[in-house]
Amino acid sequence: MNRRKFITRSTATLAAPLFPVTAADAKKKTVWGIAELWQWLYQRQQTSGHDSADCLQAHLDHGIRHVMWALGRSTLDYHSALPTSTMYVGDTRPETKVIGDSFRQECSLRAALSFAEKNDMVIYGRLGMNRHYGDSLGGGLRSKYIAAHPEWMERLRGGQVDGTKASFAIPEYRAERIAILLEVAQIGVHGLCIDFCRQPPIARYHPQILDPWLKAGREDPRKMVVGSPGFLAWAQHRCDFINLFMRDLRAQLRELEQTTKRKVPVLVRIPEATLNLNLMEGIDLRTWLKEGWVDEIALDPMWIWDFDYPDTARPYVELARAHGVKIHGGANTVEGRGVKANQRAFLERIARNYDEGADGIALFQTDAALLVPQLKALLGPLLPVLSDPAAVSERLAAARKLQPEMTESERFFGLDNHSLLPQLSGSPRLNLNTL
Repeated sequence: MNRRKFITRSTATLAAPLFPVTAADAKKKTVWGIAELWQWLYQRQQTSGHDSADCLQAHLDHGIRHVMWALGRSTLDYHSALPTSTMYVGDTRPETKVIGDSFRQECSLRAALSFAEKNDMVIYGRLGMNRHYGDSLGGGLRSKYIAAHPEWMERLRGGQVDGTKASFAIPEYRAERIAILLEVAQIGVHGLCIDFCRQPPIARYHPQILDPWLKAGREDPRKMVVGSPGFLAWAQHRCDFINLFMRDLRAQLRELEQTTKRKVPVLVRIPEATLNLNLMEGIDLRTWLKEGWVDEIALDPMWIWDFDYPDTARPYVELARAHGVKIHGGANTVEGRGVKANQRAFLERIARNYDEGADGIALFQTDAALLVPQLKALLGPLLPVLSDPAAVSERLAAARKLQPEMTESERFFGLDNHSLLPQLSGSPRLNLNTL
């Protein structure tokens, strides 16, 4: 059995055809916007002095009251008091100056929470978990703390340094991520979005991961077949370090919750792939749910590996139901390379998630969908009705009648814009053997 079939058969059920929404399924769904003020400002190229409020008002105007609000990735988008944090102030591109100007002028997070309180909105602080960018653009996207510790950076299978990722085997790195999340919880976010979609794989071959494995007399994972039982055991070993982060975050949050008398839910955003492929990416969802570290899940249809993605949320929905946590499907509102925005494809993805039992939908980069004229004209009329499964079903039926067939470039609209679609973009997918 080849590695693709092994991974798929061992973890996922193939997607079933869409079924009509029944009365029992007609409960309103939660529609999450995933907004980055960074991108909003990059598109607008001007600051109003109240940019966070402007961005959130655009969401309200389109019926979106739940927003995963960007905290940053390596550098941060808000005013932090942590000595290990660096606020983004721009990079070598002249067009990023306006972003730095806005971020200095007001704290984007505190301004967002103030607007939310006045307008009955829910704001989860969203942190990109392992995206550090290296020296690109003069290092302007990388925190000074991470840049000062090149020995923390991950290693590829061949031993080369991956300058874009730090290793979760490093206690100081885990502590840096936790400190940011605890700080924003204290500032007052309504919940946390731990975003592992920027950028898998989360763990690789850092010596502090690899050496203990080899010293225990185990087979060298760099020589293993990806997807084999032995490799999955290695993947679990790698995940154990991210699990330490999740465990410690949850424990420290519980202490904070006892002090503040306020619950801070933890939502994890992960690629919609298979549970075993997630494991090989460093994401051990089964353990997170078993240990009670996670309250909600948001899926992201991100196709980057040379792998036949099942394109279904069913295994995740079943797992979420077994542990009593909420689960949200995912759809992108911006086009990837070679992809053309299309209403029918967008509705097909949302309807499929609802039919499979998702509690809601998480829409990536709604900042652009509410600002870029072409996207706003196409998706703007749909956004206010997405919480109603019956309305989505009706809109989809009309879209199918209006457009019985979609081109391949249209059919893939809704995938994460980081997805690799060689037939459309010419960019090859990542080789599974590099995992």
